[in-house]
Amino acid sequence: MVAADMDSLESLRLRTPHGTVPLGFVRQFGFVYLIARARSAQWPVELLRTGRAELVIREENAVGTAELITVRDDREKILGLFRAKYGPEAFSRWYENPARVIRVDLDRGSPTPSVGESRGTSAYYSWLTAEFDNVADDYDRHITGNRINLLLRNRSLAVLERRFANARRILEIGCGSGMETLPLLEAGHEVTAVDISGRMLDTVRHKAERAGVSERLTTRELAARNLPTMAEDGGAGPFDAAFSTFGALNCEPDLAPIPGALYRLLKPDAPFVTAVYNRWCLFELMGYSLTFQPGRAFGRVHNPVPVGASRFCVDVFAHSVGDFERLFRAGFRRERLEAVPIVLPPSDLVQYADRFERHFDLLAAWDARLGRRWPLNRFGDHFLITFVRRS
Repeated sequence: MVAADMDSLESLRLRTPHGTVPLGFVRQFGFVYLIARARSAQWPVELLRTGRAELVIREENAVGTAELITVRDDREKILGLFRAKYGPEAFSRWYENPARVIRVDLDRGSPTPSVGESRGTSAYYSWLTAEFDNVADDYDRHITGNRINLLLRNRSLAVLERRFANARRILEIGCGSGMETLPLLEAGHEVTAVDISGRMLDTVRHKAERAGVSERLTTRELAARNLPTMAEDGGAGPFDAAFSTFGALNCEPDLAPIPGALYRLLKPDAPFVTAVYNRWCLFELMGYSLTFQPGRAFGRVHNPVPVGASRFCVDVFAHSVGDFERLFRAGFRRERLEAVPIVLPPSDLVQYADRFERHFDLLAAWDARLGRRWPLNRFGDHFLITFVRRS
């Protein structure tokens, strides 16, 4: 959290592409610790995207490797250091219940890339993994506490349950906390759940154990872009169906390897259902244009969508329906397309939907009907599309 009123203590400034940001900090044993209270803050995203921190501490320059701290005990120890340094009153005001706790290793000037990866690629996926690990324990509340997020999940689950009725083995790419995984397991399907976050996979396994359906669940820690390695594993497929909704594909800078891998993993005529962050959202185009905010109206044009132009706190990549169909055209044909939602607002504007709480179910029903009609089905916040693997 920015701590501009703490200049009487030690000063630290973080250099970003948009200027310097003054921050409170703790320094210990070659590490600098920073805290971001708001998930929507821009500076942590810019810092963690590259994994490289440029600091000015007591007017001296310092460079280090930045990483997100996700282990609860480690976070509590760091918070204790901030409480001791700044005192209970300032700690309660600025640092309690933070969205992110960040460690900067001043002994390392830049992150070391993995074999076969560029520095930027390695840092990006390390950051993405840490971000989802960081929110795993609270992810269900993020979905169920927002009526639009919950509507999105209910829409996709309705399509999955109907279209996958005869599928025995299902592949899920980006399972998150298992909002759709568990209902499919409870319906008798076998699900192989893939996710970049080990903490998310732990959550899904624990849920499956409590529900008594863990024998039908297989998990694999894997980024969506690494799906080709799964396709090369002879024991992985073939699957009767696959899906990826509201998550993993939205975070991939390059989707080119995924259609071919899915083609190899799926049986002929098997469905693939995905919900994708849409480049053209009618609600935003109209609403922000009418309020003279063109930057927000067309904020999804640039990839990744800039922080502040989207509601997400990680990099997201928006796609048009046409671009997505062309990507999958060689191995798949489109079976179904709907906008989710089209009349109702995106989840970050849920307060507008809350004003019509008494009539929300009626509005949701109309939204579902209109979202399946051309051309509105191409202009939702997300588009929910069903492909079928060609023979």
